Amino acid sequence: MKLIIIDGGPASGKNTLGGLLVNKFIKHSEKAKLLDLDTYVEKLNPTWIWKDKKREEHDQQQARVNCAKDIDKYLQEDFNIISIGERILTENDLSIFRNRLTTKNCPIYLYHLTVPPNIRKKRLTERGPHSLINLEKDEKERNSVKEWLGYIYKNINSQEKDSENLFKLILNKEGLVL
Repeated sequence: MKLIIIDGGPASGKNTLGGLLVNKFIKHSEKAKLLDLDTYVEKLNPTWIWKDKKREEHDQQQARVNCAKDIDKYLQEDFNIISIGERILTENDLSIFRNRLTTKNCPIYLYHLTVPPNIRKKRLTERGPHSLINLEKDEKERNSVKEWLGYIYKNINSQEKDSENLFKLILNKEGLVL
């Protein structure tokens, strides 16, 4: 069992690659599950619009706790977990994420997807408007990181080629952080 965290800004390909990686594990006769933090938030607030900041923080935190419980549950059932939606930019972010888990004995891999801003903008335009996404702010925050944990992966090929490349990285233990 492995815990594979895929980090990336909006429209970087996390869901697409996560789903393709699950299929690759299954083809290799291994159990795998994709867990997206956004789905846990949507269970608490489908609109993503909160009346106040305190309620938003509560729901976001509760979503993280609920997601961590499911990660633990599936890891204990020997699944490889592909986790997306959790922003892991620093060692402290990884530590906070890991502290939510009760399963401590599995390898954790971290991959940061990088995609040129113009491609991300095009992908978002194709999806339709989304008022909560600020690509410029996200890009600025990501560019401010001086030292990245894990593996930085340029997600610029075909979906199949990128999933194949990531799967090989996992098999070769590239991106192993714990």
